[in-house]
Amino acid sequence: MSHRDRTLFAVVIALAAAAVGLKAAEIRGEFVFGAASVALIGLAWLLGEATDQAGNTAGPRVSALLNATFGNLPEVVIVILAINAGLDDIARASIIGSVIGNILLILGLSLVVGGWKNGVQSFNERVAGTNSSMLILGVAGLGFPTLFAALHSSDSAEVLSRWTGAALLVSYGAYLVFSFSMPGQKFEDEAGQARWSVTEAIAALAVTAVATGIVSEVLVDSIKPTVEQLGVPRAFVGLILIPFVGNVAEHFSAVRLAYRNRVDFSMAIAYGSGIQIVLGASGIAVFASILLGSELSLVFDPFQLAALGAAALVATLVARGGETNWLEGLQLLVIYLIVSVAVWLQ
Repeated sequence: MSHRDRTLFAVVIALAAAAVGLKAAEIRGEFVFGAASVALIGLAWLLGEATDQAGNTAGPRVSALLNATFGNLPEVVIVILAINAGLDDIARASIIGSVIGNILLILGLSLVVGGWKNGVQSFNERVAGTNSSMLILGVAGLGFPTLFAALHSSDSAEVLSRWTGAALLVSYGAYLVFSFSMPGQKFEDEAGQARWSVTEAIAALAVTAVATGIVSEVLVDSIKPTVEQLGVPRAFVGLILIPFVGNVAEHFSAVRLAYRNRVDFSMAIAYGSGIQIVLGASGIAVFASILLGSELSLVFDPFQLAALGAAALVATLVARGGETNWLEGLQLLVIYLIVSVAVWLQ
């Protein structure tokens, strides 16, 4: 680990400590929220950097999986803490927001930047097709409990949510097995060069993961006062703000890869992260909520679910043909902008 990396690591940990200190000093909620958000952005960057270093020797697919997994850690922790704090609407919105953020914002920015720099970019259509079909599965899985709740009792919807959560978790496990074992599900990409030793990468992951959990709790505790004092719509906090804070480092990682013409790797991060949330994190949230004694049903706001469906649809269209360009990325960003403004106006 270089002197620069050590310095950045120390700065991020100091930011995390400062956020905790502001909370302990009972500073106004919006200032705590801002400090915690900045600290989480830094921690998300550290998680992404550590996973990149840990995964470089294992190849791009393993590195993309590690990046998505640890990149989503802040978001998963925030969802669970929000459930524990009784903020079920924020938790559900964060699940949807993280998926559309990955598919519309991350992928959109990646294709715009990569296409503008490199022109038409080629990718493994078979891999992208598998990823887009898993997103469609996730949309269907989250949509059925919502439709069921509109037609039947909420108690039955909770039972269906448990079965759905379990089915989605199993599906995610099957997706991982398929991705790493079937011919044609691998892409050719150059391996990165590790700057950190394995020990340094693992130590950074451990420290950053603990700090992420602590700062995430500070962030969740500051949501209510921030909403009350600034008048920010709760849906906007859950659907746009929290997912952006939790995934911003991942955004830049995927965009940087696309700029370097490594679009397969970039798309693997964006798609993989969205799939991990819609299949994995949603199931984890259901069963974690049962353990916490505050069961979360997978019954979503219809508009948010429609936004998720639109993201999955356009992701499927992008995955066709094996080539992409900056205009397709712009189309994704336009949809994300419209959804963001609509949520703010709710």
